[in-house]
Amino acid sequence: MLARLIARLVASLAVIALVFVISRALIRALPGDPVETAMAESGTALPIEEVRAELGLDAPFSTSLIRDARRALHGDLGISFISRRPIAPILARSLGRTVTLAGLALAFALLFSLVIGVSAAGLPDERTRLLADRFCIAYGACIAALPTPWIGPVLMLVFCVWIPLLPTGGHILLPAVTLALGFSGLWSRLLRDRVRETLEGSGSVNAARARGVHEWKVVLKYGLAPCSGALLAYLGTQAGALIAGAFITETLFDWHGLGFLLVDAVLKRDYPTVEWAVFTASVASLAGTAAGDWMQRRADPRLRSDA
Repeated sequence: MLARLIARLVASLAVIALVFVISRALIRALPGDPVETAMAESGTALPIEEVRAELGLDAPFSTSLIRDARRALHGDLGISFISRRPIAPILARSLGRTVTLAGLALAFALLFSLVIGVSAAGLPDERTRLLADRFCIAYGACIAALPTPWIGPVLMLVFCVWIPLLPTGGHILLPAVTLALGFSGLWSRLLRDRVRETLEGSGSVNAARARGVHEWKVVLKYGLAPCSGALLAYLGTQAGALIAGAFITETLFDWHGLGFLLVDAVLKRDYPTVEWAVFTASVASLAGTAAGDWMQRRADPRLRSDA
């Protein structure tokens, strides 16, 4: 098990290093001169070469790559080209807001999915279960066909304009619901199929029903609990997609998280901020996958015994 853990750690570090190099190369290949943008933002009229040297853009790619990697190991992520402030505290604050948004969206998505998916698979009344099953299928198909950039403005139109309950930006509720809807459609279908498969393949279900155990207890204990490991692993692998969706949602609802920071930095050609924002999102995605795998092993003792 230790060898397997070390191999995974080495592979993760290799992926992180590769992401750092490739994202940096792609960002530096973007059209536009960050020096001109920085000078326009600051209103200075210094010689371009002097500003380029001050920002560290006069060094070759390999030299600047090694230099910045060494600085990062000591906690120095450099300064923003535009605001001229250290990137690390800006990144930490933005990441915290994105994690908060993603966490609330995950909670909403799980709630929606559990209610819809488990009802479609385990309602005791056959007619009601059939209706819930059809709703689950239709809901999943409709949500899968609706992109986040469309769901967000529609929710904003309904709850900020037609029914003015919320402001158009600066709050977390509508962004979280927008993200949650996008994931709950797929997760509810997954839960429906998993719970139904588990109930049909378990010999303990009929025995529990014969003993007079309440149907909801049967569904939760013999249907939902055995497939919780696979569900947790799947949630972990969706961390990257959740963060990517948060980027779009944050921009729509003016939520100043990592995505909002990244979009603003790209428009202003703020190379260091863009590089570290992309790097942070990549690391968060890898961490989510690893967390999902760990949670699956904790939930399923058979996987721990096979390790």
